[in-house]
Amino acid sequence: MKLQSLIIATLFSATAFGQIEKDSLKEIEKVNILVKKKLIERKADRLIFDVDASIASQGMDAGETLANVPMLKVDENMGTISITGKSSVNVMINGKMLNLQGTALLNYLRSIRSENISKIEVITTPPSKYEAQGNSGLINIILKKNPNLGFSGNINTGFTQRTYFNGTTNGTLNYQTEKLSLSLKTSYIDGAKRSNERYTILGESKNYSESTRKDMWQDLTPSLNASYKINKNSEIGMEYIFGGEKNGMDILNTTKNIGSDLRETNLITNTFHREKSPTQTFSTYYDLKLDSLGKKLSFAGNFYKNNNDTEVNFSTLTLPENTIQDVRTLSKIKPQIFSVQGDLELPFSFGTIETGAKFNQFRNSADLKYLDFENNQYTIDNEKSSTFNYREENYAVYGSFAKSFGEHWETKAGLRYENTVVKSSVNNFSYGQFFPSAFVSYKAEKNMFSLSYSRRINRPSMSNLNPFRWYENPYSYSSGNPLLKPSYINNYELGYTYNNKFSTSIYYLKLKNAFGQVGFLDGISQTGDYLNYYNNNFYGANVSYTDTFFKFWETTISANASYQNSEVFNMNAETSNGTSVSYSINNTFILNKTKTVALFLNYDQSLPYKNVNSYFHNFSNLNSGIKVSLMEKQLQINTTVTNIFAQRWKGDKYYDDNSQHFNNYWDGRSFRLSVNYTFGNKKKFSKKNINFEEKDRAN
Repeated sequence: MKLQSLIIATLFSATAFGQIEKDSLKEIEKVNILVKKKLIERKADRLIFDVDASIASQGMDAGETLANVPMLKVDENMGTISITGKSSVNVMINGKMLNLQGTALLNYLRSIRSENISKIEVITTPPSKYEAQGNSGLINIILKKNPNLGFSGNINTGFTQRTYFNGTTNGTLNYQTEKLSLSLKTSYIDGAKRSNERYTILGESKNYSESTRKDMWQDLTPSLNASYKINKNSEIGMEYIFGGEKNGMDILNTTKNIGSDLRETNLITNTFHREKSPTQTFSTYYDLKLDSLGKKLSFAGNFYKNNNDTEVNFSTLTLPENTIQDVRTLSKIKPQIFSVQGDLELPFSFGTIETGAKFNQFRNSADLKYLDFENNQYTIDNEKSSTFNYREENYAVYGSFAKSFGEHWETKAGLRYENTVVKSSVNNFSYGQFFPSAFVSYKAEKNMFSLSYSRRINRPSMSNLNPFRWYENPYSYSSGNPLLKPSYINNYELGYTYNNKFSTSIYYLKLKNAFGQVGFLDGISQTGDYLNYYNNNFYGANVSYTDTFFKFWETTISANASYQNSEVFNMNAETSNGTSVSYSINNTFILNKTKTVALFLNYDQSLPYKNVNSYFHNFSNLNSGIKVSLMEKQLQINTTVTNIFAQRWKGDKYYDDNSQHFNNYWDGRSFRLSVNYTFGNKKKFSKKNINFEEKDRAN
């Protein structure tokens, strides 16, 4: 501390004598280096990762940075971000939900540079302030505040070479005055990949199916974010995002069916799938500081609309009959979401009270037309066509209380109540549930202990509920189930952190009334439907260690192990208790004294494991690359090779009367080159993103 004070005093003296600002900034950077930051910090309800303290996270985008955080896994091929040992999570920026998913989310994260990120919070058991929807929790990316005024921005472009070429371009332009902040962001994706999927059902009859697919996507997503400080105590802001997404698939499927009478039928289907999905999202907020002690009142509103228009044409050759069936399906799906919320934060000397209320409405209308080609024209098959209307309203209130006891103890407890009313073409019902949460932590010198609990709900998405039959050929289809009920999750977690490097946690997760897709085979007809069909108990542990050796090598070692038991209902299946083990080793090596060139080598593996009635085979992944920073980190060049082993995803499902086996490859091996240039102010201003968690269920 004496050395730090001495350098700061020197800086003030230097300013007094009129030395140039650039030299002062360099001295400040030296102070930051001398004051060693905590890489990992655990609080009562979250694990905090300091990006500046991580060598591996320098010169990267936000998506790559998330992959360096212990317990997190980023799968670019699947478009998912998940907590190790658990399912995918939602992403927030500065405490507000990011309104993007899948490829669009990862492309957005590529436009955020790691040098603009302060910390990343992993919230495995979210407090009552947040939506009860979802299983694993939340990730909160905290951006650095920008004290500078004027223009700033960055341009990022890159390509990924799989079987086909993929290109991405992102651009951001920021403008800030003392009261007004503006940010215009545009991202563009254009690419394709090759997928190969094999699915086998072995029962009284046998079905062998293989699809080779070319997935294509094109997405232009401009967005505008604006905020204005009315006075020192109040601020208003808005965000508008337009998504011009276009997707397509060209599929060749071959299916061999051997009936119980040993009669063999072969199907060859060519499918042409084209989809337009323009979306509009508008969000607004108003924040009011009630006093100088931190009391704050906030209001937010959100609106989302999607006009999905899909055409699927398929032609099926049936052998040995040597007949051809041509079919066209036309679907229009129009989900729409509206939400409004208010939050009140009241810090007092005896503790902090938070309370609020929220209303959201989810509406969807869907129309599917199935047309057969007969007598040189398409005619509608009314039995296979359908319409579906759905409306859901959710009313929520919450309250929480947080208090610290001295320097060692930190506590927080809350309760959220949500009442849901559902009206659809086939079913009307309502239900209300309480969702409690509680957290406590103890800190003493280098040791940090935490204990947390929260109850969650997992509501079906629209694709789960929609009863449409999505046909692959005239005999095979998948559909949703409008009678699905939500599942409920109870999360318990005990965590420990030592010296901000070693972190471990043990958890118990009880999942009740869980749902998923189940496959059936009836003669030549292969179908898939969603059912509530199992309960699950998970007992697990996460361990991670991060450290720097010899000033040039940073490594993070993470591991997860879990044991599960389950029970099945609504169907007949063979269940068994199972264990799972996965681990990852991430290494970054600095190759020069100026720390502008780095090599990274990352490996992760999931050993074979069982869950409910499924068995998943071993899967491993090796990634490597080089990153270079030039022009005082304004120009950054990264090259990456992913899934070097070109692993396939394999698994088996066991039922009383059949077994099902899949063997898939989704073009995971790739080479990626990205170039990022930052101009103007080096730091982006911290923009406010609006909490809009319900939007995920529109998919």
